[in-house]
Amino acid sequence: MKATKSTFGSQVSSRRHSAPSFGFGSGTRAGQDKVFVSQEHAKLVGNPCSPGPAVYSLTGAVADQPDSTNVSMPKWAFGTSDRFMGNSKEAVPGPGTYEAHPGVGSQVSSKNTSQPIYGFGSSTREHLAKTFITEEHNKALHGVNSPGPATYMLQGAVGKQQLNQNNTEPAWVFGTGQRFVYDHVKRAAASPGPGSYTNTPAVGQQVASTKPTTPRYGFGTGNRDQQQKVFISQEHAMTEAGKDAPGPGQYAMHAMTGQKLSDSRQYTASSWGFGTAERFSKQTHKHTSTPGPGEYVI
Repeated sequence: MKATKSTFGSQVSSRRHSAPSFGFGSGTRAGQDKVFVSQEHAKLVGNPCSPGPAVYSLTGAVADQPDSTNVSMPKWAFGTSDRFMGNSKEAVPGPGTYEAHPGVGSQVSSKNTSQPIYGFGSSTREHLAKTFITEEHNKALHGVNSPGPATYMLQGAVGKQQLNQNNTEPAWVFGTGQRFVYDHVKRAAASPGPGSYTNTPAVGQQVASTKPTTPRYGFGTGNRDQQQKVFISQEHAMTEAGKDAPGPGQYAMHAMTGQKLSDSRQYTASSWGFGTAERFSKQTHKHTSTPGPGEYVI
């Protein structure tokens, strides 16, 4: 397939008109200053060599002003003198230098009164036993040196009592004699248990002669080949007709459409197909050699 020419730009074919094309100028403005139109136009041009705005350095409006026409604003700063110099007033210690004494307890300063302090007594009561006031008071001290409750060991109330004041209750225990000392008991001990026996099923043939075997029923195994030899009547023989005939699946059914090959009694319907002849033959169609639309170059 050939490429299609564009309709924009210069046309190759002489039968087509090329449209005009425009572009940006490539000349410089170096000679613009030599062009003189009038005195008024010359004033508007100005000096092309003047510096731009970024060439100038503007000084800040804060701090000292180098220009005498601008007033410098006053400035304040932190002092640089030492705070603790000799015996001057500035050498006074700060609040954290003093050590404050607590207001509770003994006061160090004589101007502050120390409050009274109370505590628990530290004396012992050993001399209290030597003090005698009356006989009634002496009874109150009875048993002071006696041992406490945890000092005594209490004996158990169950079992044999060690003190003769306590009665020992009778006790019973499990016997220690042998249980199987008799002959019949020994024989019974040597007998097998219930799990040693093998029980035969109650269904089916019985092994023991004391148990009768119940009858069993099953499906017959005989075939019906001899059934055809049995003649009962003419009506019964008619029921056996067609027993050896082939089933429905034995027959091959031919299609109802297309050509009937096997049965000449059936009519073959007409059929149509696509032609196999060449469409673009030079002998039959001369106009088929004409190129299509894509063959032209516009």
